[in-house]
This record gives sequence, structure tokens and C-alpha cells, in this order.
Amino acid sequence: MNEMTNITPVSLTEKLAWLDERYWKFGAERDLDDQLIDIFEMDDNGQRTAEPRLDPLTGETKGLMVLGQSGDGKSALLMRALRVDAVLKEFKVNQGGNTLFITVPPEATIKNLAEIILADTGYERVNPKLRAADAWQMARHRFGLLGIKTLVIDECHHIFRPGAGRDIPAAIQALKHIMQSQDRVALIVAGVPNLKLAIQSEVSGETMRRFNEFSLGRIRAGSRGATIFSKNFMKCSQILGIDIAEVDALPQRILFAEHGQIGKSVTLGKNILRSAIMRKQETVTLQAAERVYRKSNSGFDLTPFDGAEWDVVKAELIAIGWGQS
Repeated sequence: MNEMTNITPVSLTEKLAWLDERYWKFGAERDLDDQLIDIFEMDDNGQRTAEPRLDPLTGETKGLMVLGQSGDGKSALLMRALRVDAVLKEFKVNQGGNTLFITVPPEATIKNLAEIILADTGYERVNPKLRAADAWQMARHRFGLLGIKTLVIDECHHIFRPGAGRDIPAAIQALKHIMQSQDRVALIVAGVPNLKLAIQSEVSGETMRRFNEFSLGRIRAGSRGATIFSKNFMKCSQILGIDIAEVDALPQRILFAEHGQIGKSVTLGKNILRSAIMRKQETVTLQAAERVYRKSNSGFDLTPFDGAEWDVVKAELIAIGWGQS
């Protein structure tokens, strides 16, 4: 799916579907591509391949850890990479593919994760009495059998939550064994910063040193990411036939409202446009944007969508401590 297309949606249904499907770049895409170069082999033409880079001295592959707070856009970034990447193709049963994408449920244990991997690779006859170590051995065997070269584990921090039936050392070992597999699999894990802290709890540090780190930060006002976000928002509104006055600085207000978190900013931006589409409004006013914002952020006397000039509103919000959240 392209981020923007030459197809102009016309009906209300088409516009809503088109908006939902848009991915808004924010500058980290190029950085992620650069990170992937370090964990995969390159061909003689300097192009990244789908073959994980193997250390010939240890027989191990490399891993990539994508870190960010909830709402920083980790999942959307990784899913977008699978849609557009030239060599990484998401695995689906009966369709093939070389990259398995797994999202870890909040309640999952390390054994549950192995069972999810087995199910998502078409193995459905898992014995409930199977030990976690054996389930993981079967999962790694499936990778080689099906030609899966990359495993992406999103929300990976969930398997490190404390509680009954959870084994953090075993979870760390499971990740390490993937990169030690004879079937040569690259591992990409994504989660909140606590994911790194959990893996660092291993005294030897053996697993942590196998990962490169890629942290997603917040978009700063006036940065390249802020400029890209503004262009995405305005381009989408133009394609959807919605007029937005540049003087209102609506994209800047959205980023400020969500403290520069790209995932939350995209969600708010799309909700504002979606509200206008559903109400068949040809213009988004600050008052309309504020109504959308207050539906999930009530109780503020002053919001970034106040009708005064943006510089004035921003200064007052900063004065009352808004930017400290």
C-alpha cells in the first residue's frame, strides 16, 4: 500500500476507507532501513537481501530492538516496512513469505508465545502438556521448514511481565536461542523501554549484546519530522476535499496536544479529518478540532485548539506546564 495514491476517493465510504489505510511517514522509515542493513546480508550490487547476517565465528545472527513509549508509532512503522520492503514479505499460511509478524497479547507467557508462533505457521495440534522449551524447539524447527528468515515480535515486553506462570530468564533464553538457531533467523523485537531493562536483567548480558537498538523519540517542534507530519496532514485533507487554513497551524497544534508522540498524533489527526468527513463538512475549524480532542481529553480549561493565534496559545500552555507531560 502506498502512503498516498493518485486515486481520489469520492463517496463518504471511499473517503473513510482511504483515510484509514493511509500511513503517514514521520522520518523514522529511513532510519529503520539503515538499521536493517546491519542485520541482513548485502548482495554484490549493494542491495539488502532477506538472508540474515551470520557471524561465522559464533554461528549466530543479529537482532534489532525497537523501543518507544506506547503511542510512539512502533507497530505502524514495522507493519509499513513489511508492506513496502523489497525483500521482506510477511508470512501467511498457504501463501508463504519469509517474515513472521507476531503481536504478543498482554496475558501471554513465554510458552503461549511459542504456541502462537506454531499456530500462525499452520501447526495446530499442540499438546497442552508440552513444555515451554519443547514448544520453542518446535517453533524454531518450523522456521527452517517454512523458509522463515525473520521473526518480528511486537509488544514483546508483555512476555516479561511478573506473575504466576511467568519465567523471565526462560523468556530471555528463548530470544537468544532464536538467534542461535541453525536455520539462521534474524530477530526483531519491539516494545516499551522496560523491554530493554528486562533483557538487561540477565547477569551475563549475553542476550542484550546480540541486539542493536533503535529508539523512537518524540517529534520536536520545527524538526524535519514535524514538517513531514504537517505535509502528510495537509495532503490528506486536500485529497479528501477538506479545507484547512494554514494560518490555524492545525498540524502543529496536533503534535503539541499529543506531546510529539507520532502514533497518538496520527490518530488525532485522522480523527479530526474523519469527523469532518462523516459530518460532510468542507472545512475543519479550530472549534471542530477541539470538539474531537475533548472527546478523549476532557477537563481542560485551555487546549491547543483554542481560537487565538497559535503562538499565543502555545506560550500560555507552556506557562501552565502543558509541555511537561
